[in-house]
Amino acid sequence: MPVLRSAASDSGTSSPLGRSGSPASGLRSDSPPTFDNIIGENSLTLKNLPSRLGTPSNTTNRDSSRDRVSIVGFGSGSTSERSRNKGKSRIGIVVGSMYMCAGRWNDALRELVESAAIAKANLDHLWHAKALDNILVSMLMLAWTGLDFQVPPICYVSAEKAPSLTTVLEPRSPASNRLVSLQNLAVLLPELLDRILNLYTRAANNNGEAMPQYPFSETVIRYAKLSSAIHTGGGHITDEVLQLIVLGTPFQKAPNLATPRLNIQPTRGEILKTILRAFPVYSSSENIVVVDRIIILSGIASVLGSMGYHRKKAMVIRELVSVLVPALVQARLRGAAEMGVHPAAGLAALSANGNTNGAGALELGEGDMENGVDSFLALLGQTYGVVASRDITEDIFDDSDEATILRILDNASIRSFGSQALKMEILRSCINLSEALPDFQGVLKFTADLLRTAGSGVAPGPRSEDASPNMSREEQIRLMTNITRTLGAARNLGVNELTAEYWDEFLVRGVELEPLPQSRTPIPHTRGELPDGVTIATAREINPFIYNPFLRPLNASIVDHIMVAGERAVFKVTLQNPYEFDVEIESIKLDSDGAGFESAAQKTVIGPYRTQILTILGTPKDPGSLKITGCIVKVRGCRERRFPIFPDSWSPQGEIKIKSIGVAKIFGQKTRPTSFGSTSSNAVPWGVIPPLPTTVGLNVIDKQPIVAIKSTNLSQSALMVLEGERQSFSITLENLSNETPVDLLLFSFKDSTQAPLQTAMSNREASPAELYEYELILARKQALRYIPKPDEKPYIEPGGTATFEMEILGKPGLTSATILVDYAHLGVPQLEVENGFHTRQVSVPLTITVNASIELARMDVMPFTGSLPVSLWSKIDGTVATKDFTPQDHCLLILDLRNAWPSSIHVSIDIEKGGKIEEEVFPGNTSRIMFPIPRIYLENPTASIPALDPLRQRQFVVSAGRISADSERATRESFWYREEILKILQGTWETRSGVHRKGNIELRGLRLSQRVIDVIRIEDVSIDISVNDKPGPKYDIHTDTFSSITVRISNRSSKPIHPLLRLQPSIRNHSLTQTLDLSKKFVWNGVLQQTLPQIPGNEQIEVHLGMTPLCRGEFELSASIEEVRLVEPVKEELSIKEGARVRADTKNLMDTMLGAKERRIWHSREPCLLVVTDEEDDSDEGEDEDGDEDGDEHEDGVVDKAEEDITDD
Repeated sequence: MPVLRSAASDSGTSSPLGRSGSPASGLRSDSPPTFDNIIGENSLTLKNLPSRLGTPSNTTNRDSSRDRVSIVGFGSGSTSERSRNKGKSRIGIVVGSMYMCAGRWNDALRELVESAAIAKANLDHLWHAKALDNILVSMLMLAWTGLDFQVPPICYVSAEKAPSLTTVLEPRSPASNRLVSLQNLAVLLPELLDRILNLYTRAANNNGEAMPQYPFSETVIRYAKLSSAIHTGGGHITDEVLQLIVLGTPFQKAPNLATPRLNIQPTRGEILKTILRAFPVYSSSENIVVVDRIIILSGIASVLGSMGYHRKKAMVIRELVSVLVPALVQARLRGAAEMGVHPAAGLAALSANGNTNGAGALELGEGDMENGVDSFLALLGQTYGVVASRDITEDIFDDSDEATILRILDNASIRSFGSQALKMEILRSCINLSEALPDFQGVLKFTADLLRTAGSGVAPGPRSEDASPNMSREEQIRLMTNITRTLGAARNLGVNELTAEYWDEFLVRGVELEPLPQSRTPIPHTRGELPDGVTIATAREINPFIYNPFLRPLNASIVDHIMVAGERAVFKVTLQNPYEFDVEIESIKLDSDGAGFESAAQKTVIGPYRTQILTILGTPKDPGSLKITGCIVKVRGCRERRFPIFPDSWSPQGEIKIKSIGVAKIFGQKTRPTSFGSTSSNAVPWGVIPPLPTTVGLNVIDKQPIVAIKSTNLSQSALMVLEGERQSFSITLENLSNETPVDLLLFSFKDSTQAPLQTAMSNREASPAELYEYELILARKQALRYIPKPDEKPYIEPGGTATFEMEILGKPGLTSATILVDYAHLGVPQLEVENGFHTRQVSVPLTITVNASIELARMDVMPFTGSLPVSLWSKIDGTVATKDFTPQDHCLLILDLRNAWPSSIHVSIDIEKGGKIEEEVFPGNTSRIMFPIPRIYLENPTASIPALDPLRQRQFVVSAGRISADSERATRESFWYREEILKILQGTWETRSGVHRKGNIELRGLRLSQRVIDVIRIEDVSIDISVNDKPGPKYDIHTDTFSSITVRISNRSSKPIHPLLRLQPSIRNHSLTQTLDLSKKFVWNGVLQQTLPQIPGNEQIEVHLGMTPLCRGEFELSASIEEVRLVEPVKEELSIKEGARVRADTKNLMDTMLGAKERRIWHSREPCLLVVTDEEDDSDEGEDEDGDEDGDEHEDGVVDKAEEDITDD
């Protein structure tokens, strides 16, 4: 309503009660008609002001009035006189109050001052305090309207404190007078308010004048609000402070109450001391109705909050809640009793209007809904630092990773201060109030907040932090039961949208893709791993040492993140529940980002205090990059929200730098948090390491076919073969996909012999010869291989089948094998594949039994002396002429072959350029086969043993361990001569009874001793001795006749030698001491030891020497060649460029391995036999015939002797 302004009468007349007269309407002709006009007048003249405040005459009237009151006060002091004076003052105070309410504040001020003086003189404390109270209000209203006023002396305790009269009467402008008055009022105000309250308190000493608790508390609250407004304004009464006092308009800039304000009057401590006087005492609380008590507590809390005393405010609000709960419960019971219904029956009316937050029970209006009970309780919880959730009624929810991390850190920061027990007690009070309203939404919210506050707020590891909540198991179960009961009650009333915020942010602890079966797992490959234009492995021998990407072990880190479009996959989701009750999940599904993805929804119940794994099906729709960022979970009683994935354990660490503690953490100025992607040095404002959410990165490839093994022609995928035998079988593949064909097929093989070979090859103690054997078996004797058909295409149409032929080789140690079929759908020709591709692999396991067939039991080599027996080459089925077999260039090879198969086996030995030998070997028997083979010449028998594995192909490879140079040289010679023998021979076998089988004989079991090497080896230098240019080795000569001896020396090597020839004649069949004395038996035309000129490589020379025998007998002539000096290699003088690589010292390396090169010596393989007879002896011819027969017998006996020697061995 508009407030009217009053003006004093200029005549100075007064009513019988001492008041000046005024029109009945209360208005003067020169007064502004409305209250708005009063505010609009910024400058007022002195004549518009009340006469007693604006002119000296008013001062005179005021003094006479004061004298009149003094006369009354100091009268006879009788009881009747005192009663009349009290009554007069009380009437004046009432009239002044009416002037004040009517807006005539000058008139009110005059009446109240006069009446206050009378009340003071008569010790009427109650009305004296009321008069001072209204005087203060009138002055504030005058100041608010912009009018000038002066503080009456009655407001001061003594006259000494009042401003002097001269100071008052000094001429000033209205603005300056107003400022002085405001300053005086600001200085006086703390003392005046305290004086008024003391007067109210003193009035209680008089009978019947004690002020009730409610109006006293209300007065205290008003004074505290007035003081807080002045304190907030810096201790000055300004226009902004007046706006706050009168209209409640807040300051444009909120003051900073965090810093100390000790110099500002009134101080915060004084205001706190004042407001606490309004708190109802225990004795009077029973006489105050609940509504009045609530109003008092609310006022106290409001003042404490405005002064920054949030904790004290929370204590008052907590007391307020304790008052509300029993009052609400009693009101519900009383109302239900009056209506004759059950107390819960009234909830249907509330739910019909949609009031689920208790507002309907309190009959709040629309304007009250914005700041109703929910906000009130939320403020209480925020003040005590409970770990509360935001209002569930908000429309916009942010469940991103950043927002979740901010909530976790904020909750951890709130948990770090305050008493957890006190916070939980506050939440229990909030739950009780919500139940008393009833407020279903509040019950759910504060129950969830209680569980959240009691929780640890950490992500426990397997053996790390204890995540159990600080609450008994019984209470946890009771709270969960309370949620279930509340939801059931709301559902019965038709309210189905009640939800709370789930109390654990670390619900999802892990998501991983369940590995597909091996036959369906996509294997990634690069473009370079495609075969060059050939999509099916041919039957050629494949080097296993070349990297085969289709035999590599699967990389789990890559394969486990590959999915195929249109195919369902299984995800394992790890959920945690650190509480002691079951958590019912009504719906959970995966949240993804990127390519199209459809997740199935699952339901489950998480047991108490455990982590639990749940499987969820998901189907990618389109190829591309896909990320599983979390899970969308709907917990019973909670809203459906997204939970990030926190796989690692986490707990908040203490802040190193404390920026704010306690309540200031909540009510301080809000600063924009730094994002986690920021590069600033202080990216985390909390000073703790935040939990790191993770995502599951997946790669979705295009649709791929699924191939299965339909059938094989093997019985139960098992077969039996003999050693060296090859068998063929077929497998049939079926494409189970109805849309995608197979246009890429690649075959790979594994068998049980590969692993032992790989282990043996990795042995560092193995010699190079052994490694060569292992690599040869692994590379050239593969157990399985694919045999393509003519014009066969690697294609299987959708839903079709295809058959492929395979071949198996019987090997010792072969017990199992696997055929690996890699297939894919490229969709384009192989040459047009730009990026990588993916294949799937299906396998065919085989069980194999390998039985023994023909085994090489023993071998030996014997030299030939004399002519070659006819019995040896007559068995050879070949076209080589007999004259080509010379004893000097051939040796006898003996093989013992044993048949380990229970059937006869026909054996065939093929000799290169030597024909074929066939033999039938009976079961369990050993057959000996003998045949001549040519002796072997090697240019460099000590060459390094090669390596088939490219990783071992180095220039200098020696045996591991410490081995002498002689042993290394012997090992190499044995290796190379053995390889040459194996090039000459090839053995096969076949069965001619029962099931027809055929295969190859394994001849690599040959082992050559040094004696065998000496027999089979052809030396670098050969010595041939002939007499009179006739063929030998037996020569018949006569005594005393001249004969010419020719020594032919052949150098088969490519390097020249410097020879020294020694001829060594001796008597046949005599001891060594006797054979050397031949000076009287021969005459030589020359010397027996002579140095010969250098023989170039691949050249030969002849040395002729005359000889005359002097006596009869049988003599042997041998020869030897000794290397006089070593031939140094020719040093080519090459200009070495500056910066060129220094050549390695190859010679020293070879000397280290094989020993230093020394001078060599060669002997004639067979001595020359000289039979010397007399020319006149008639028996020479007979003797010659006898000698021939003896020679033939000797030659024919070579084979028999060899057989006997081998048998004896």
